[in-house]
Amino acid sequence: MYLTRVLQYFKKRPKWRGSMRAGKHRFLPVINPNQKAKAVRSFIIEESNLRILQNPYLTKEEEFGAMREMGKHQAKFEKLKENKRKSTWPADVSIKEYLEHMNVTKSWE
Repeated sequence: MYLTRVLQYFKKRPKWRGSMRAGKHRFLPVINPNQKAKAVRSFIIEESNLRILQNPYLTKEEEFGAMREMGKHQAKFEKLKENKRKSTWPADVSIKEYLEHMNVTKSWE
């Protein structure tokens, strides 16, 4: 605990009046060249992605008939989707099955 106090005592930073991020005496962090280079790289990558997305490989007509050309049919995908839905959904339960545990004490007289 005392070590933290000592280390913070020697840490040099200006004394701010009020909010650190707003006002006349606000503190603006120093931006180093590595941060600038990283930002430029991310902008270049984003621009190249936009260029790729603006010029699609297939036209709309080619894209519409691509699945038929490849020999894949929509029914096959619908069947797979239905099987997945059935496997993840719980089985159907009737009210009689749901309330069957209440009939334990009933007996024929």
